[in-house]
Amino acid sequence: MDPAALTTFYAQVPVFLLVLVRLGALFVTAPVLGGPYAPTTAKALLTVAVTLVVMPSVAHHAAPPPLDLSYLVLLARELMVGLTFGFVVNLAFHGVRAGGELINRHAGFSAAENFDPETDFGAGPMGDLMHMLVVLLFLATDLHLHLIASMARSFELIPLGGWTLTPGFARILDQGVLQMWTIAIALSFPVLTAVMLITVAEGVITRAVPQINVLHISFAIKILVSVLVMWATMPAAVAFLGTVLRMSQGLGEACLMAMR
Repeated sequence: MDPAALTTFYAQVPVFLLVLVRLGALFVTAPVLGGPYAPTTAKALLTVAVTLVVMPSVAHHAAPPPLDLSYLVLLARELMVGLTFGFVVNLAFHGVRAGGELINRHAGFSAAENFDPETDFGAGPMGDLMHMLVVLLFLATDLHLHLIASMARSFELIPLGGWTLTPGFARILDQGVLQMWTIAIALSFPVLTAVMLITVAEGVITRAVPQINVLHISFAIKILVSVLVMWATMPAAVAFLGTVLRMSQGLGEACLMAMR
């Protein structure tokens, strides 16, 4: 190999590592592509593959940084870019899961909870259903490709080592948490409303006819009515999940703009 080409190759290794750290952090926290959803080997191979694709354009605009203590600071900044972006995008998925868990708790599905190895905590059937729906929509609408493209464009918005903690980022994070709880409440609202009406009816019947053991049949009634409400509102729920994914996409782009 030509010594000049070899020297150029080794000079770009620090830049390659910075790009690798940013993308690797994304695939640790991103929805569907990262976290517990994909095997570690698959995430590592995907990180390297995307890094090799993005590397030529980044290296064209970035000078190789010196290998001293400041390089460790650059690595930490790149790590924060990937972790922050993946975390903010993932907030919408946490909101969908939380909405399903609210339905589980109040509609009587808590007895059917099982340990979910993907999230390392107990999950009920409605939480799993909502989560699977949003994951399928995420993949069907090619948002996983948009997520990778957004991170590739992040090198234009945030140069290597250019991450800063701005007041705008704090507002984006606050907006993301607010959206997460809004999604959870809106997704579970129809079922929770039906459960509340059933509970009020139970109280009225108990006061009017104390001889009737309402609690003996209320558990089954809540489950049946909740399933019927879920069935009736499923088209609206799917449409709402599409809106949630668009909100997540917009929030992720705003997060990148706020970290400049």
